[in-house]
Amino acid sequence: MHENDHPRWAPPRAALILVALVVAVAVPLLAASAAAAAPGATIWSRQFSTGAKADAFADLARGPGGVYYCTGIARGTEESSVLVLVKYKSDGKRLWSRFYQPPSGTGAAGVALAVDKQGDVIVAGTAGVAPPASSKGRDIVVLKYSPGGARMWALRYDGAAHRDDYATGLALDRSGTAFVCGEARGASTGQDYLVLAVTPAGTRKWTWIYDGHQSRDVAAGVAVDGGGNCYVTGSSVGAGGTTAAATAKLGRDGAHVWLKRLQYGEEGHSWATALRFRNVGGHRRLFLTGTSVGLMSTRNNMLIASVDAGTGAKLHTAIVDGEGGDDAGQALVVDSSGNAFACGSTEGVPSHVLHAFAARMDAGGALAWSKPIWLGPDDNAADFQAIALDAAGDVVCGGYGDQPGKGAEWWVQSFYPTDGERWTNISSGSAYADDICRAVIADSSGVCAAGQITRTGTGIDGQLKKIEP
Repeated sequence: MHENDHPRWAPPRAALILVALVVAVAVPLLAASAAAAAPGATIWSRQFSTGAKADAFADLARGPGGVYYCTGIARGTEESSVLVLVKYKSDGKRLWSRFYQPPSGTGAAGVALAVDKQGDVIVAGTAGVAPPASSKGRDIVVLKYSPGGARMWALRYDGAAHRDDYATGLALDRSGTAFVCGEARGASTGQDYLVLAVTPAGTRKWTWIYDGHQSRDVAAGVAVDGGGNCYVTGSSVGAGGTTAAATAKLGRDGAHVWLKRLQYGEEGHSWATALRFRNVGGHRRLFLTGTSVGLMSTRNNMLIASVDAGTGAKLHTAIVDGEGGDDAGQALVVDSSGNAFACGSTEGVPSHVLHAFAARMDAGGALAWSKPIWLGPDDNAADFQAIALDAAGDVVCGGYGDQPGKGAEWWVQSFYPTDGERWTNISSGSAYADDICRAVIADSSGVCAAGQITRTGTGIDGQLKKIEP
């Protein structure tokens, strides 16, 4: 042995085996962790089917303990369906499903749902069959279920004309009172705004109806503030045929506080499809999105606006022209600083192909960005129908995007709040048909999206998917 050579230490065989075992276990775990952490990756996906008839989810909400609830239709045909409510655990395991059909045996559908502080679930929907399949049309139904799935009560509303009435939105105040908006047929006034206030015990607290004097009024969005005041907006045709985003504030007892026929754009014709209440730096504001008609009625533009919740006075407006054709806002979300994000559609010119569209109006009322988007490689039709903000403040939109040879594909798209695409998540059904995401919610645990997907053998099925944010 050379004088500078020293014997090297060799670890015991048992130590080598232990290290090998640790590496063998750790490497797959690290790989799995890295895969799960990929933004936009599917964490789990669940389909709901009652057989060969149509099943689809229209809305979803998160409950205590990280559970999820979905509502929509089941056993659907062209003329009938039943209302369905499904509960899932945070890992996607289905806990139970409940069905509602009116005593007459006619159709029913869930439109919107919310979860109160006790964990009970309130569902707003319709009972009956829409015209022309039925001359009577539908009634509005409001249901309450316990966390265990027991139906606690059902309330049904039939308008004065006993014709087609339907729900479009739902909001809960802190006491658990449900505010349902929609359209009711008046005996001599045609389509009217409707707001139903329903107590936690299932009794009607009050009813508010608004007639714009031209027989075409539909409430599309409802919101509540911390004091139990209710706000509603939609589309109302007034004297002279001018369409306005008629917006009203109602007190806790249903008393009319103010009503503004909000009109925007060069032509003044405008309507709203979604409404949000936000307290921004101590200022109580309402935010809405919808459509504003351009000069000489040549095209429609996306509308994003804010008003003072105390008075109804206009504050900020962004008229968003997408690709030169008709644009529409369908859904809206607002962050704590007062930035309003809207999504919907824009029509390309000269192609006249509908594209998905998202935009942001900043807290000062300026248009920060707008983004037409579709799934390539071709100029394919697309549309966004739902929007949410995740825990980091990033924007998540849901809808569909056409793909060659596949039809409409379920699509969830994430954007940075300052503009720019983050990730895309697509679901492709096994049959050529419409796969659509209709609702999204997001928090620190991930993004959850609900809608419908078409599969060979079972047809249209409900789908709930959880996505890594």
